Amino acid sequence: MNDNVDRIATAKNRVFYADGLGVGRNNPISLHTSSSSVYRVTGIDQIVDIINCGYVRAKEGRVKGGHENEVFWSVGSEKTFYYDKRPVLEVAIDKVTNGQIGALSLEDLSAIWMFDNEQNKYFDRIEDIEEIREMVKESNSTITSEQLNQMLKEKEYKYDDEHISKAR
Repeated sequence: MNDNVDRIATAKNRVFYADGLGVGRNNPISLHTSSSSVYRVTGIDQIVDIINCGYVRAKEGRVKGGHENEVFWSVGSEKTFYYDKRPVLEVAIDKVTNGQIGALSLEDLSAIWMFDNEQNKYFDRIEDIEEIREMVKESNSTITSEQLNQMLKEKEYKYDDEHISKAR
């Protein structure tokens, strides 16, 4: 079994509950969360990995704290906000449980929130990511962070009424 398959098949999902403790702060640029979803703050490298393999999987090797092949999620709440402008993955709470084995697929995600500096808010870019994933899959290739950034820039929302309603 190669490493890519192993990291998908054996990924362990860890879900944390805030128990009323706020994460982040409520300010105009915050991404507000819902108790019906779980969230994962990530980076552009993981978005690239999701596009290239189709799954939300942990980085290779051990990470901070000695954890290996674990993907961490936090349950949303009225007191949980993300505001550091990093991408945030969102999935319905019924799609993942604490200790669940197996990486979640792109199709399991309900949103991929990415911050737009010009508009100073988060936008759900999941449709763009799914479209780019299909192009990569059809061409049997992979993309880099630089290529993804360029593709997303070319696909930037026109901020019409439809897309503004998808902003948070």
